Amino acid sequence: MFYEDETTADALQADHEARLDADLQQAEMEAAAHRSQAHEKAGYCAHLSAVGYLPEPVYEEQRGVRPGQLRCTGGCATVFASDEAWYAALADPELNPVARTGRRGGTPVRQAGSAGPSGGA
Repeated sequence: MFYEDETTADALQADHEARLDADLQQAEMEAAAHRSQAHEKAGYCAHLSAVGYLPEPVYEEQRGVRPGQLRCTGGCATVFASDEAWYAALADPELNPVARTGRRGGTPVRQAGSAGPSGGA
């Protein structure tokens, strides 16, 4: 869309700059994804998911977690003291690398309509 006081060249320049900005953002996101993937391939946890305290746990990984704490379900089972601590580890997992020792995901305590424990997600 052109405005009355705008030339075609101005509009095309603005469009070109917007595309360059989007390309730069995309390249940054791809680089971050490649770093995260390489970190995980090296055997380290990227802390991509976690569970917190519930009085009646839904996942086995919630057992033993106290109010305010989070346990990583990304494969390392690290217990973080707070949301902030988990977010910091999530933002830069290479700062303090933790070996991935288990599988990713949570293990439901019980499936819907079932009374006993069950195998995992």
